[in-house]
Amino acid sequence: MRESVKAFDQVACYYDDWYSHPQGRQVFEAELNALESLIPCSGLGLEVGAGTGAFAESLTAEGRTIICLDPSGAMLAKARERKLPAIMGVGEHVPITEASLDFCYMVTTLEFLEDPVAALKEIKEIMGRAAPLTILFINADSPWGSLYSQIGAEGDPVFRHARLCSHVEVLDMLAEVGYKLQKSVGTLTTGPRELEVGAGLEEPGPETGVILVKASPDK
Repeated sequence: MRESVKAFDQVACYYDDWYSHPQGRQVFEAELNALESLIPCSGLGLEVGAGTGAFAESLTAEGRTIICLDPSGAMLAKARERKLPAIMGVGEHVPITEASLDFCYMVTTLEFLEDPVAALKEIKEIMGRAAPLTILFINADSPWGSLYSQIGAEGDPVFRHARLCSHVEVLDMLAEVGYKLQKSVGTLTTGPRELEVGAGLEEPGPETGVILVKASPDK
């Protein structure tokens, strides 16, 4: 078992606690709002690295079903408690029939993939021909990125396994796999030490703590 998976197994029982913190709740709502602005309003979607299913539960709606994929059994148990469809697996080897999905997204998952490029290739293979992929990632060039890099270096059980990426690095990976960028947006425009979170959608830059990119296969 990958060390990062073991880490998520160990924290699953309290992973969602941060979302009940005033700042954590604002971060969740900001990221959720950004995702809502980019993913399709209907269809069958896949969340790669869905964890406890917090985002999938909030994004599930009439006409929009989301399957949770995660390698951590303990995290998926939480997703199943939310009555969400859940499959154990990794992004590099997705156990889903090819061309069966209408969209796919990740939330702070790219950072923990063993081989991000291989995962992006695999996702492209199983998606419908025009199905978009949306990736939300911590901006390595932002104050939030600096904080998570620091706590990872100090031995945080989860973030010591993370490799944070810049906007340019993610765009390069998508281009390498054969995706064409549709849109990039950023949010969390205030620093991680501030209790009031800047939740607006902005052009990605060093002040946006997370960045979202939406891309489609480049025909």
